[in-house]
Amino acid sequence: MARPHIEFIQSQALPWLEDHWNGRFGGTAVKVMSEDDETGAASTLVRYPSGWSRNAAEHLNADEELLVLDGAMEINGVSYTEFCYAHLPAGHTRRGASSENGCVAITFVSQSPETTAGEGPDDDAERLVEKVDTLGSKVDTSLRELGVDVDEGDGMLDGFKAFSRVLYREDPHTQDQTWMLSAPPLWRNDVIEIHPVVEEMYLVTGDLTGDTGLMKAGAYFWRPAGMPHGPFGSKTGNLLFFRTKGGPLSTHFEPGAHLFSWEAKLNPVLPPELAKYAPKVESEAEYY
Repeated sequence: MARPHIEFIQSQALPWLEDHWNGRFGGTAVKVMSEDDETGAASTLVRYPSGWSRNAAEHLNADEELLVLDGAMEINGVSYTEFCYAHLPAGHTRRGASSENGCVAITFVSQSPETTAGEGPDDDAERLVEKVDTLGSKVDTSLRELGVDVDEGDGMLDGFKAFSRVLYREDPHTQDQTWMLSAPPLWRNDVIEIHPVVEEMYLVTGDLTGDTGLMKAGAYFWRPAGMPHGPFGSKTGNLLFFRTKGGPLSTHFEPGAHLFSWEAKLNPVLPPELAKYAPKVESEAEYY
């Protein structure tokens, strides 16, 4: 079945799994947001406890892609603090890793991760992104960087003109992309979006209202290619962490089948195994 459509879950509702993975991730706790049941590729949150360390050289059979959300960690002497990003390809040698005071990081692995002691082949250097410090990066505000393929002068994209993006990586082989997008407060649109690639998102800060309801910080979705979605808006503004699978982002916009509403009904799309973690409204302003 590979990965099912997930749109959306609040990651706060998912359980922490102790020692879900061994080796490189031994001693951590993991929340699995989505997983490919054929390869073990997964999108997760990993929690490193205070004092966690790995002191010997080792390498993984999987790509490890991460964004620090809270705390700090160090890999190969490189410090990763809030919103620091890395993409470490399979076979990349990790000579040491630690977290003095603990850390939580969004972590993606390209298959079920297995750790091998000793130096790795380090034969995929062109895919290595050792570190991007989001808070110190230059942002891009051009509509082209949002994968737009409609006439910028037709008025459909007015809501997107205050967006900005930090592009973390574009894979030299697949052109898959990873980036952080920011949207301003009170942004909204009335268009439907369609992408020819898988789109994956974690809502880092703020809120996002869409056709499946109100998402708050910690929300996650995995959307298959070719699926219409929207319209969208945000009362507070937000930071959104995105990935594509199957190539670079491109976006086709169509006039909305219905006008945007701040009162969009909560209607998440979830596979049966995640249904018990579906977001629920406890009060007008509270999700868990």
